[in-house]
Amino acid sequence: MPDAPLSELLSPALLSRIADYGLLSRLAVDGYMSGLHRSTAKGYGSEFVQYRGYSSGDDPKYIDWKLYARRGKLYTKVFQEETTMRCALLIDASASMAYRGKDAVCSKYRYAAMVAACFAYLAQRQGDRLGLFVYADDMLYATARGQREGQLRRVTEQLSRVKPAGVAYHDAALVQVEEFLGRRGLLVWFSDFHGADDGLARQVRRLRAAHRDCLVCQVLDRDEIDLPFADTLRFVDSENGDEITTAPGEVCADYQERMQAFMAGIRQDCLNNNTDYLLTATDENLADVLGAYLHRREALL
Repeated sequence: MPDAPLSELLSPALLSRIADYGLLSRLAVDGYMSGLHRSTAKGYGSEFVQYRGYSSGDDPKYIDWKLYARRGKLYTKVFQEETTMRCALLIDASASMAYRGKDAVCSKYRYAAMVAACFAYLAQRQGDRLGLFVYADDMLYATARGQREGQLRRVTEQLSRVKPAGVAYHDAALVQVEEFLGRRGLLVWFSDFHGADDGLARQVRRLRAAHRDCLVCQVLDRDEIDLPFADTLRFVDSENGDEITTAPGEVCADYQERMQAFMAGIRQDCLNNNTDYLLTATDENLADVLGAYLHRREALL
């Protein structure tokens, strides 16, 4: 399996077959990072963690000249004590996140949990303070601010225990996350954001006003994006029980237009408030979301 192509190694079809989130995260992240040059060089008495692009003012003695010779671009070595920060993973586990489409390999929650496990493993490798927050109509799990030892194990265990249900109360969940993050931290927020379009701008604006960084990951199923049904069906809202019976073929064009507007609105709310946004479907390779996380974190250094 370690020799499998990256496109296969990071595919939801493969990863969703692995029940152990700890194993899943190691397999995915180590595979993703395997192409990067790594070193055990020391600096400031700390362990080497990663590279970042050279910026004016960086100490030239930490430039990796061998890497420059291969890539033609300057990179500096980053050491663990330089990178310590708080990383909070916030996951919507309301009933809508349990949806798994007719051709999907996993539910939206399962996909979000797989990505969150990978981010948790990356955070541990980089020496970050890690926190997990899972919510619906109440906080289902929250990391206490003082907890540190064994956090990766706690995170992976909790991810496997959650059963999505209830309604998503986003505002209440953010309060506890803000307490954990303190003055310097990164929030990674996973949700389908159904019902949140009226309040998301306010929520991310509050985070940015407190100088906290945020990566918003909107997780959707292909069925929600495309409405690929032919027969007349009864659709039931998993959170409030509302029902509607319709012929998808007759409403598909209007539905897709509204869905595109919904996704564009979430994205624009984030961009208007200097917040990174990533749309991902549950059939998409995890490479893009891992890259987005590393890019966001590098920008904070």
